[in-house]
Amino acid sequence: MKKDLNLPPMLPFTSDEESALVEKIDAMNPVALAHYVESAQLALRNTALDPSWRPRVEFGLKHAQVAALREPPPEPVVDAPVAPAAKPKKTAAVQPGVE
Repeated sequence: MKKDLNLPPMLPFTSDEESALVEKIDAMNPVALAHYVESAQLALRNTALDPSWRPRVEFGLKHAQVAALREPPPEPVVDAPVAPAAKPKKTAAVQPGVE
C-alpha cells in the first residue's frame, strides 16, 4: 500500500539559504546556468509544483537570469572543415633493363 505523501509546506528562504543559492548560481558556468534557467522555467509551468516551492524557484530563476546576462554566451563548438587528403601522384616506375 502506498503512503500518502502530504508533505508540510516549505518555509520561506532564510537569508543564509538565499546567500548560499546566490553563491552557487554565481559559480555556475554558462552552460550549467542555461540548464538551471530552463529547469526552473519548466518547474514553474508544472501544475504539480507545490505552491510553497514557487517563491523559492522564482527567486532562483530571477537571480539565474540576471547572472546569465552577465555571462557571455558559450561559443558554439564548430568542427573545423577537414581538407581532403592529397592523393599521391603516380610516377612512372623505372624498371631496370627496360628502356
